[in-house]
Amino acid sequence: MKKKRRIVLSIARVLLCLFFVLPGNARAGLDGNRTQIAADAQKLGLVAGPVTNENGYSTVTLTLPATSPLSMNGRKTLTVREFFDTGGTIFAVAWEGSLPPDLSVLLGDKITRVPQKNLSPYRHQLLVQTPDLKLRVIGTARFRAGNAWIPTRLPPGFRTDQIRVLAP
Repeated sequence: MKKKRRIVLSIARVLLCLFFVLPGNARAGLDGNRTQIAADAQKLGLVAGPVTNENGYSTVTLTLPATSPLSMNGRKTLTVREFFDTGGTIFAVAWEGSLPPDLSVLLGDKITRVPQKNLSPYRHQLLVQTPDLKLRVIGTARFRAGNAWIPTRLPPGFRTDQIRVLAP
């Protein structure tokens, strides 16, 4: 029994060390890695669709299933589109729907660039422009849309008007 406990404690120590040693690109959201998109979807209560490859970048669309308790029997919607480069780094996100997304998930560490007072869910318009983050949010009480991107991470030839949710 002591040997089993010792093994469990050793495994726990290794996992704890890995948590603090893992590289920063393992985080989700902007500037994170595409391998974390499934984690983003789960945190937001969304389902990831297939990856679409474009010229120099790829996208994946996350949608709120009508069967989700968050959708209130299909009356609420949320669609998120995440953009990542050929290296797998997420450089942009876009969203729209009647449910506001959790921006801390979508923006990852970049959420610290947005003043807390601006993150109110009742805010109808928000524009943040810093050298390492561009964020636009518009909406009403019934519908929200927005996008965010890292200007220095945009692939060559990529236009910011492409950072939007595509209608199905």
